[in-house]
Amino acid sequence: MSKKKVHILLIVCIGLVFLAVVVLVVYPILFGASVSGKLHHSFGVVPIERPATVLTHTFRLVNTTDHELQLINAVSSCGCTTTDWPKEPFAVGEVIEVPVNLTLRRSQLRSSTVRLEFDTGEVEVLRIDGIGRFIQPLAIMPPTPILYPDAAQGTRAVLRLEWTSNQRPTTPIISIPKGLRIDFDTWTLSTEEDSNKGIPAIWTIRMRFTLDSAEVAQQEFTIMMEGAPDLVVSFTIAEAPLGAIRD
Repeated sequence: MSKKKVHILLIVCIGLVFLAVVVLVVYPILFGASVSGKLHHSFGVVPIERPATVLTHTFRLVNTTDHELQLINAVSSCGCTTTDWPKEPFAVGEVIEVPVNLTLRRSQLRSSTVRLEFDTGEVEVLRIDGIGRFIQPLAIMPPTPILYPDAAQGTRAVLRLEWTSNQRPTTPIISIPKGLRIDFDTWTLSTEEDSNKGIPAIWTIRMRFTLDSAEVAQQEFTIMMEGAPDLVVSFTIAEAPLGAIRD
């Protein structure tokens, strides 16, 4: 046999060995399923409280390999997701439970992954998502307005509304204590709805507070809108009048 044929045969043998390693070792680690079970969970649209709501889902996974598995790490794709992953090994056919926490801080779609790394080098990826919707879509800035008794043009604040209707919001209804007057401008569309990101439209309206008297018995008022919980707003009255508009 010529040297050329020997070299060719040697190259073929090396190639076959490499292919066998890929098929028997590398491929199962990278692409083979080491566990069975639902690897994705969606919470759907979820009502959330301010400032944040934590949702929890527990993934139940079965060891489908022919060997014992032990988690050595669980890496989240963002800070909105945490997990208290189990540290004990689990045998063939045994179920492992992996709780995953998703924190929703805004009215929007939030998705994340958790990469499970096993001591054998095998990897699985869990996926979780949810669309937050604040239970109270109204918010006022500043949260606690400061009213000035002698402000010539009143004291200003801005009311913010997360709105999912195609219709323009109506003017809010207010319940105010005696000695206080509140006037509204008109609603302005600040941010358009983004359905891909699960973000509702944001509308804002400017408010003007006027004190008819420095003696107001109850330093709070209520804003009411159809489809939203009543928003109770506390305010304070400045000791020293400044005689100027406050934004």
